[in-house]
Amino acid sequence: MRLSRQHFFDYRNNPVTERSKPTTIENTYGWIVVFVSFTIIAMCASSYYITIVSLKSISAEFGWPRSFTSSAYSILFLGMGIGGIFMGWWSDRIGVALPVAIGIVITAIGTIVAGTSQGFVTFLIAHGILMGLLGNSALFVPLLANITHWFDRRRGLAVGIVATGQGVAGTIWIPVFTRITEAVGWRDTFLYYGVFLFCLLPATLILRRRPPDTSKPVTASTASARTVNALGMSSNLIVGLLSVAIVGCCISMAIPTVHLVSHVTDLGFTRVQGAEVVALTLACSIVSRLAWGWISDRIGGLLTLFIGSFLQAFAVFLFALAQDITQLYLVGMFFGFAFGGIVPAYTIIMRHLLPPTSIGMRVGIVLLFGTIGMALGSWIGGQFFDLNGHYAYAFLVGVGANIVNLVIIGFLNIRYRQLRPRPA
Repeated sequence: MRLSRQHFFDYRNNPVTERSKPTTIENTYGWIVVFVSFTIIAMCASSYYITIVSLKSISAEFGWPRSFTSSAYSILFLGMGIGGIFMGWWSDRIGVALPVAIGIVITAIGTIVAGTSQGFVTFLIAHGILMGLLGNSALFVPLLANITHWFDRRRGLAVGIVATGQGVAGTIWIPVFTRITEAVGWRDTFLYYGVFLFCLLPATLILRRRPPDTSKPVTASTASARTVNALGMSSNLIVGLLSVAIVGCCISMAIPTVHLVSHVTDLGFTRVQGAEVVALTLACSIVSRLAWGWISDRIGGLLTLFIGSFLQAFAVFLFALAQDITQLYLVGMFFGFAFGGIVPAYTIIMRHLLPPTSIGMRVGIVLLFGTIGMALGSWIGGQFFDLNGHYAYAFLVGVGANIVNLVIIGFLNIRYRQLRPRPA
């Protein structure tokens, strides 16, 4: 028996068949998993911020152009995206505890190697393979996909809280790393942080319990959901369109994120002020991810993504115009509010439109293209600065990439509403 498309629509973006049940899979332990997942991401997924705040210092020490140094950030995100597919597939089968524990250990080793590197190749290996491919890849994708199995009614809020860990990481660590690097240098900062990461390993024991959603038997309803969805498309096509879309929005997102500290100092302000602009941006993204998660439970992930992407494009355009430090603070706040809900929305969309089986691998595939976008954005920002001596054109390229995202997500929103059954 095939489900009609009606079963895939409701105001909270959850299947009607789930909403109509008198019980829910949500429980107290699920919120404990949310807190632990959030904490691990906030404390562990921060190693690349040392590279961001030390971009000019590292370039000066080695005599590299900024495009070289910023490429370490790019290759980290590229490695994290590639590894995320395998880690998502692996966590779908054995759970998240072991992959996350391994990710913490290898990320710690990677930061130590980065701090002791004497050349460009070693520096890239530390970022791309250790901190990216084998380290951070085991954190964000598995933890984000895993939390969708613990919730059915407040899934958007739960995903938003876990994803907020990235914003908290920047808010906490960018000012800390800035001051530590000024006191002891970027090398010792990498070493101290690597040692600290080992303290997070006991938290992975909380993640050993399997979520209730993965223990459900496959029924006729869930089996038919593999062939029918609210867009009337194949699952592979949906994943493909979302993969292309996320490249555009992440190029736009990465250019300010990676180069904002350097951009602020190029305008004549201090590095501490640059770090404060980024920290303020990420602080606003914390609040916005919670807000966007709550909103997505009501208007759906697709519309949430379109609105957030539109606001992000406008914010990046404003960065090309802002010259005063007050303007930079205000635009940074607006940028943080705009992009906060974008990446979590992709996970919510896939969990709504696609069957729950192999969700970790599919999230990994889409977020791989997101990391490609982040990598391209980081490189584009450095390349345009090396060519022009400023970042204005780089910001405009980011706006153009964001428009590509808006076209795709706009199309999916229109199709979703065209196929949505009208009430009698």
